Amino acid sequence: MTRILKYGFVAAVFAATLGMVSSAFAQGVDVLRGGGGAQPNYVTDDMLLNAHVDPMNWMHYGKDYESTRYHQASQINQSNAADLVAKWYLSFGVLEGQDSQLNVVGGQGYVTTSFNRVISVDTASGDIIWKYERELPADVYPELCCDVVNRGVQPYLDSVYLATLDSHLVRLANSTGEVLFDVAVGDYTYAETSTIMPMALKGKIIQGTAGAEYGVRGWVRALSAEDGSVVWNTYTIPAEGEPNVDTWAGESWKYGGGSGWITGSYDQDLDLLYWPIGNPGPDFDRHVRLGDNLYSNSTLVLDPNNGAIKGWFQYTPNDPYDYDGVNEVILADIDGKKVWLHGDRNGHLYSIDRTNNRCNWVVAMGKINWTPGFRDNCRPIMAWEEGGDPTMDVVYDRVTKNIAPSLDGGKEWHPMCYSPRVNKVMVPLYNFSMDLQAKKMEWRRGEWYLGAKVITFNSGNGAIKAFDASNGDISWIRPSSAPATGGMLCTAGGLVFYGDAEGYFHAVRDDTGEELYQFNVGTGVHGNPTTYTVDGQQMVSVVVGAGGGGIWPLSYGEWLKNHTKGGGVFTFGLN
Repeated sequence: MTRILKYGFVAAVFAATLGMVSSAFAQGVDVLRGGGGAQPNYVTDDMLLNAHVDPMNWMHYGKDYESTRYHQASQINQSNAADLVAKWYLSFGVLEGQDSQLNVVGGQGYVTTSFNRVISVDTASGDIIWKYERELPADVYPELCCDVVNRGVQPYLDSVYLATLDSHLVRLANSTGEVLFDVAVGDYTYAETSTIMPMALKGKIIQGTAGAEYGVRGWVRALSAEDGSVVWNTYTIPAEGEPNVDTWAGESWKYGGGSGWITGSYDQDLDLLYWPIGNPGPDFDRHVRLGDNLYSNSTLVLDPNNGAIKGWFQYTPNDPYDYDGVNEVILADIDGKKVWLHGDRNGHLYSIDRTNNRCNWVVAMGKINWTPGFRDNCRPIMAWEEGGDPTMDVVYDRVTKNIAPSLDGGKEWHPMCYSPRVNKVMVPLYNFSMDLQAKKMEWRRGEWYLGAKVITFNSGNGAIKAFDASNGDISWIRPSSAPATGGMLCTAGGLVFYGDAEGYFHAVRDDTGEELYQFNVGTGVHGNPTTYTVDGQQMVSVVVGAGGGGIWPLSYGEWLKNHTKGGGVFTFGLN
């Protein structure tokens, strides 16, 4: 019997047997219907919960719920990284800031561009499968702090979920790009805008708002993955009658900021959500909001089932420097302790115990002069407190010079990665200072609410630094003339991948920082690299394209004299 006939015979027998079983099963059943059948690239909760051991896909913002940005693939490694070549390039066809990343399920990629476009791509060839373009209202642009950026779509079920600049959540069919729902989440005319990649968790899509620079009252919100209805909402700034509202003078809580525009992390063992919360409003005038200003510049610990606040850790109380504490939170088990790692814009790297929210250690990542040190539980000594340096306060009647770091950090939003292979955290850093002077101003709906008369950035540079995750000791450094504007990727192959502002994509050793490969992508990199496996081959993709907020547009006007903007995805593999 030939193989074809043999397999045909087996299939026929199997089909007949299945028919008999189904017929027997159906007896006594009033209604028996088939399901939708197999669906390509369907993402289940089980897949998301086990993404930390998945050697193929990239489904979360930070690779896994723990936000480690560590991928288990090792086909590309220290011994062959020099053999990498560019496999394909996909042009976005739009300019401005590109802060996104390529997420991949089963060889099908999904990436967002500036202006909230979504492109699905065949990651083996770079061919476009579908495109989604959504027209934005013209009056949204004055409400945007920091360019027309987006950080990615969340694959879940048979869909991908997009948070839009005008504060909508859009559900798209992952196979066609068809709109399955489009619901308003916030009010963009109040400056509630979205640049975040949402998180899918147990039937919910969770996201936070931007808008602290306009004095919004921040929130983290969970919506139904099925229809977009609100499941729970947690304000990040307490109101009258709520715990810790007394950390805000008068009614300043109403305009308190506290954005949540970077994706949080989820602890499966503790069933807790860790969501980073940004700066208070107004950004620079602390005098109108005396007090610690909870929960600004904090990591909020939330019950993912109802949004209840279970705890917090605050990095910079009553912040006058705009040290936006919204940077990602990496969850890891280190030396027998459950910790989270956080690189803050205030210039420090933290290890916090996840079981009690107590600080294990804190270390400076670069030049620091705004605080002389820390009190109990790593609480910084502020300039106006006993033991502080009053000349570093930001006041109305003089310019405070050379505050280090600048408002971008320290570390900006570009995510770091943690490699359990070498127990190191790889951090992209800025090393600049700034001059500030405060200004009294009234809050007006939909208008900037900074409270600053002078904001000046001074000369500096950038670096990639590796820190020992057990104690914060520095392991290696790769300095650069420009700030580190690209996200980090760690792999089981012993590699760290990242792009830089000058337009180079790098692969370096995770143990020493030695460079093994670089490629000129032709434009600055502000997006994140991801890696995945397609047809048995490991690929590495990085979103390229200069832009975004912070120092970049204010201090690098000369950059465009010998560089160009341009958005796209470069993908690399072994030769």
